Amino acid sequence: MNPRPLKKVKQGLLSTLSLLVVVPFLLPACGTTATTEAPAPTQAAPEGSSATQAPATVEAPTATEEPKPLPAITILINESPWLSGFEALVNKYVEETGNPVNLNRTPFNGMLEKSRNAVQASESEFDILTLNEQWYMQFYADGLVTPIKEIKPSFELDPQIIEYEWATRWDPALGYSSQNGELYGLPINGNIMLFFYRKDLFEANGLAAPQTWADVEAAAQALKNDEMAGYVVRANPPNWEFQAFLASYGGNVIKLDEQTGEWEVNLNSPEALAALTTWLKLGRDYGPANYADNGQAEMIALMASGKIPQMVLVGASAPDFDNPEKSIVIGNVAAVPVPGSEAGMNATMSGIWVMGIPHNLPDERKQAALTFLEWALSKDAQLFYAQAGAIPVRQDVYEEMANDPKRGWWMKAMADSTPFIHAQPRLAETPQIIEVLDRRLKQALIAEITPEQALLEGAKEIHKILTDAGYKVKPLAD
Repeated sequence: MNPRPLKKVKQGLLSTLSLLVVVPFLLPACGTTATTEAPAPTQAAPEGSSATQAPATVEAPTATEEPKPLPAITILINESPWLSGFEALVNKYVEETGNPVNLNRTPFNGMLEKSRNAVQASESEFDILTLNEQWYMQFYADGLVTPIKEIKPSFELDPQIIEYEWATRWDPALGYSSQNGELYGLPINGNIMLFFYRKDLFEANGLAAPQTWADVEAAAQALKNDEMAGYVVRANPPNWEFQAFLASYGGNVIKLDEQTGEWEVNLNSPEALAALTTWLKLGRDYGPANYADNGQAEMIALMASGKIPQMVLVGASAPDFDNPEKSIVIGNVAAVPVPGSEAGMNATMSGIWVMGIPHNLPDERKQAALTFLEWALSKDAQLFYAQAGAIPVRQDVYEEMANDPKRGWWMKAMADSTPFIHAQPRLAETPQIIEVLDRRLKQALIAEITPEQALLEGAKEIHKILTDAGYKVKPLAD
């Protein structure tokens, strides 16, 4: 049963994606450069002829040529903390294969527009699009990227590659990402949440690494003082961190009943209220004076400057705490999986990027793009990628990197966290749902409305979004 009518290709892209919540995750701008050209072919030396034989015509030896390089590919890539690692990976690919690659480096704010324009052109200027967690469902749903097996029918995803709750797949019949969906994209940046804490302060106060939110609150009470807050919430935007709390209480924003094909909006559930109550208490009671203003960059600065003892943040932030130009707490920060409402209820949110191959490319360009992606996802390439400072997407690489003297302290936490990955709602309408969550959660955080009001009004808005989009949706619970 199909819970959502199929849309025409590209229908609704502009309206849906315009509501994207922008995450402040940017680096200074860099120019676009092309990699090196392929090496020239080489020729084998001729073999000699026997002097004892009657004269005969000796054919010229056949030239042995190196494989011709594939067509140059252009990758649309975002300026981010993992960009330098990706650049190193591309340079290694060019060096090993001779296949040229161009990078179009674009700030986050321009990525969506460029991607949208590329897939709506007669032929895309980019061979690979780097698609954010909140975008790619729309590109999948509208057929704007090419299913991988249409390019290479024999392609099989290595089981060591983490799929981040099926971020790589799309089920057109159900209208969402699922285990049984077709492979549309390949992960390239495996960002998930970790729980960071000051191990020196915890040890000095007889505190163990937190396993539950009650442990986090107890540590906040023990460590908060005039110079240091006890905890800091991510308030700009708040939806991502809150969703980890929600999942750790066994809740969800929306859920599909695959038996009936109906969606259920659960934002106004008892689990959601318990999660929001805990999140608000940690933020308001133990946060810094500006507890409602902090985004990712501010949180990194607070931990690196010794003004916060614990927080939830993306794994990619870990190197900042070991950077002598930014941090005064080098060697004193540890990482574990994000705690839960009780032991074993850990939940970490997926915040990854996937790479998709535009639908409007000739076959030769699609093949060249997939050749790069296959190489980039190999174990050797991903090990190099991790050592270059990026976030790999293979479980075996995390496990091997757990022993790395420089990055092992947080790579082990990444490896331990992958069983607890949860995803945001994976629908074409996700940007609209996220906008509702951010607005209602912020109202609750600053006490403009009650937690109950925030969840109920948010649930009503999300219910309308799904209904208006043509989904079958169960009535809201009282």
